[in-house]
Amino acid sequence: MKEEKIRKLNNELKFLTESERQKEITNYNVALESNNADVKAIAAEIYLRRGIDYSKLNKGLFNNITNTITDLSNIFKNKDSKVKKKMIIEIIYIVLVLLLLKIPFDLVRDVGYDYIDLLSTNNTYYILWNVLFLVLYTITIFCTFIVLIRNFNNKYKNIN
Repeated sequence: MKEEKIRKLNNELKFLTESERQKEITNYNVALESNNADVKAIAAEIYLRRGIDYSKLNKGLFNNITNTITDLSNIFKNKDSKVKKKMIIEIIYIVLVLLLLKIPFDLVRDVGYDYIDLLSTNNTYYILWNVLFLVLYTITIFCTFIVLIRNFNNKYKNIN
């Protein structure tokens, strides 16, 4: 029972370093022995004591993205017009990068069409090949977008 709670607390404290996690688990060892110990409440208390907003930490991919975009809109509201113009230009740059990422996918997809045409005349292979590249492109764009927006968010967070 206690080992299970320690494992859950260790998982909840994944945003801390390994040494910080072990130190906190050692500090809360007695509390974890209790049957009514709430691991999430203990984790929230630890994060609060360390000045980390537990409500914004990895609460699922959708919430994490929503929090990033909300933070970005709050940052945009609080900046002067010069910084806002710079931010808009950088957002346009991000969109262009995402659009340019489509070119290699289209090239490889078209080369694949040529090989499929040589090997078979079945339309099913064309459809599967196209769907495969659409899925790969969507995943790539989504991951790239998240990374670029987080970097953008962190860059403008401290600029007045």
